[in-house]
Amino acid sequence: MMKLLRLLNQISATRFGLRAVRTGHLYRWQTEPGRAGTVGTTCLPDGASIWLRRDNPVLVDLVARYAAFDSRVIRPVRWTPDKLSDRDLLWFRGDNAFLWQVRGLNLNPLAYALCYYHFLASDEGRLLDRLGEDDLFGVHLFEFNDRPVSRDLLDSAGEIQFLQRHLGLGSNFARVLDIGAGYGRLAWRLEQVFGQAIQVFATDAFAPATFICDYYLRFRGARTAVVPVDEVDALLSDTPIDLAINVHSFSECSPEAVDWWVERLSAHRVRHLFIVPNAGTKGGFECQAADGINIEPIVARHGYRLVACEARYSDPFVQEHGIDPVAFHLFELR
Repeated sequence: MMKLLRLLNQISATRFGLRAVRTGHLYRWQTEPGRAGTVGTTCLPDGASIWLRRDNPVLVDLVARYAAFDSRVIRPVRWTPDKLSDRDLLWFRGDNAFLWQVRGLNLNPLAYALCYYHFLASDEGRLLDRLGEDDLFGVHLFEFNDRPVSRDLLDSAGEIQFLQRHLGLGSNFARVLDIGAGYGRLAWRLEQVFGQAIQVFATDAFAPATFICDYYLRFRGARTAVVPVDEVDALLSDTPIDLAINVHSFSECSPEAVDWWVERLSAHRVRHLFIVPNAGTKGGFECQAADGINIEPIVARHGYRLVACEARYSDPFVQEHGIDPVAFHLFELR
């Protein structure tokens, strides 16, 4: 009987990619997907549930404004109107379209621990201490060395460390435009680290994201200015921008939308462009749009050349098994 079961198990694994394993050989996070870490689902500031509603007039107005804007930019590819549920509007730092935290092969407690200790070994500027973390808005937390750790924290620290290393960000005053800012994760983290040495502008072509980002950054007391997409041209005309950043956003846009953004950055002489793509078909070592088209020729056509491309993690083992193992791309305007 056991031989027959093993044979059926092997056939199932070969043909369908399914293999039965004794639950006693699995971790809890493998038998209960999505339940890894501590979830801050009871922690909301006063007034959040009143403001973060789909019928909020501010959001209704933004949706109408965006719908009337250039269709190349706001035409939904991945971010359709139903992308965020009513719950996601409220618990926007949870595991959702903004940031997967506990779903997928490399998003488990062991991967979090691996990435945390890997970053700690190179954290000469003690970024983790300066950034910190709390349990608000549904974020998934893990605890290492009595420190709360999230994907928000680890992703942000790695991206900031890269920008410090290659651009000396923070050594001189810089203006930064965060394109596809989501709920404002990286915009807030940049301000935490650099304070008055940086001015961040956050924008997004998805109206609910702009709405949430504005709320979140005001809640954090940030100086970051949230710029609706229909005001981006005016911002670029009036304000010199030194660095544009795009983390996982161009990978969820059409090539036409990417062209629209990069054309404006080039026309207004934004010197550096930092892109973090989704994994795509080449592990994130190629910048792709949502349809899999390589967008690097688009970037090059507007005068940007690649000056740095690095794996998120310097150790190949961590790059294989760590959280979001993609590559960082830094372009410079010729």
